[in-house]
Amino acid sequence: MTDKQDSNDEIQSISLKFQSFSTADPNLNPQEQSKITQPVPKMNISTSTHSLQDGKKSSVSDDNLPVRNLPELNLPEKIIFVIDTVKEHDCTSFKLGTGAKYTPLFMIKRVVEIFVSAKSMLQRRHEFALMTLDSQAAHWVCDFTSNVKSILNYLDTITEDTLEEEQKTYDLGQAFEKIRTHAHLPATGDSFVPPTFVTRVILIYSRSHCVPKFQTSDKDFEQLTENPYFFLDSLFVHEPPSSENKCDEAYAELTALDTKNFSYILEVGRNATKLHDNMAKLMAHPLQRPVQKDTCYTIHTSTTSQEVHTNV
Repeated sequence: MTDKQDSNDEIQSISLKFQSFSTADPNLNPQEQSKITQPVPKMNISTSTHSLQDGKKSSVSDDNLPVRNLPELNLPEKIIFVIDTVKEHDCTSFKLGTGAKYTPLFMIKRVVEIFVSAKSMLQRRHEFALMTLDSQAAHWVCDFTSNVKSILNYLDTITEDTLEEEQKTYDLGQAFEKIRTHAHLPATGDSFVPPTFVTRVILIYSRSHCVPKFQTSDKDFEQLTENPYFFLDSLFVHEPPSSENKCDEAYAELTALDTKNFSYILEVGRNATKLHDNMAKLMAHPLQRPVQKDTCYTIHTSTTSQEVHTNV
């Protein structure tokens, strides 16, 4: 990537967190887990809890919490990064401690690069693909590959798309149509035999004035989510929320994509550290991580009379 040298020291220190970030220990019993579990912070907006749909390989417990009836196996992942390339008018840059400023797309490409390198180091059987969203359509950039150098070369070719006129909505239907056309979905014919891989989409959306919605059809989205081994995570990289933008509405629509209650829906403003932290949270395997509201990223120590707990 260009201009990386100017911010190497700062981004390098932030990037080291990728290797050490971990989710809550799945081996803790419920009593131990409840002592350290707190909800992951989100934007201060009101969103409804989405109920599980019929036909999904999930169930609901007595206290109305989602229960996933899938084996907690470390299967290879086929990960599709869907990267929003649109630069809106009056876009605010990321500002690092060194004073250097970078566009949202530059920072997004940077954290995707770190994610791919770290994830591949953990297991070389993981495969990655790239898609982009511009002002007009969705584009398939790179097919699935486990070759890290190849995927990073394609990542470098992604450039910004500047809006010619203000858009109030973006059609997600075309994006999921492209995903369904190119994605490899695990076979689920025999419920007793797990598949050889899982498929995960990581949608990185960065428009604050344009709300992502299904305008044409959501049939491709429904077909994808019917597969219990298909997962969808979202990372919303946005301007500071205000009455002049639509950050709340956009975030609410991204949250609504979590129809099975097993997605991770994350958001970040123009904070480089939090951007790296949120990508680190997506490193965990979707079959082995807890549901988002039960995650905890802090190592706790007890005091003499009272335990103090905090979340990152």
